[in-house]
Amino acid sequence: MTDAQRAPVPLLDWNVLVTSRERAQRRLRQTFRPLIRLRNSGFRNVLIGRAGAVEDFLTAVWEHGERRPSMRRWLGRILPIERTFLVDPAGFEAQIQAETDPLVDRLSGHSYHVRVERRGHKGLINTRTSERALGEHIFAVLESRGQPPAVVFHEPDVVIVIEVVGDVAGVGLVTRRLREQCPFVRVD
Repeated sequence: MTDAQRAPVPLLDWNVLVTSRERAQRRLRQTFRPLIRLRNSGFRNVLIGRAGAVEDFLTAVWEHGERRPSMRRWLGRILPIERTFLVDPAGFEAQIQAETDPLVDRLSGHSYHVRVERRGHKGLINTRTSERALGEHIFAVLESRGQPPAVVFHEPDVVIVIEVVGDVAGVGLVTRRLREQCPFVRVD
């Protein structure tokens, strides 16, 4: 079965990506129903949704987990997404560079690294190559602006995440503060 046959194209209108533990997707969707409407992404254990204010949603998830501890057994992780775009596998590296350029200023004075997670486009998008190309691009942009880049792979201040979900990708910045406040916001 090809990626196109497996899943319909998710809408561009999402700003959180939620993963569930194996065989817990339905329970997690039901548990989160008072907080957000999660949609199937077409990929196993991957849900997408739109939160009004992402940080408020993450706080509500934490509080919801306090009242319903079983939720934590079902939840894999949650990632905030700031921008979504349709994926062009042939021009993917140029796309992610263009999509992250508006976010680069927020990296100034902070350590960072890049993570790309691909679901779909097997053999067309290489995550390691994409990570390396985006990392080099961001490094060069910061350097050209006179802002010394600080690439750190263990506990960076910011992780730039690219989440490819079939024909749509999302870009987000995950700060150390957010990872510390919300342990279910995990990248690595």
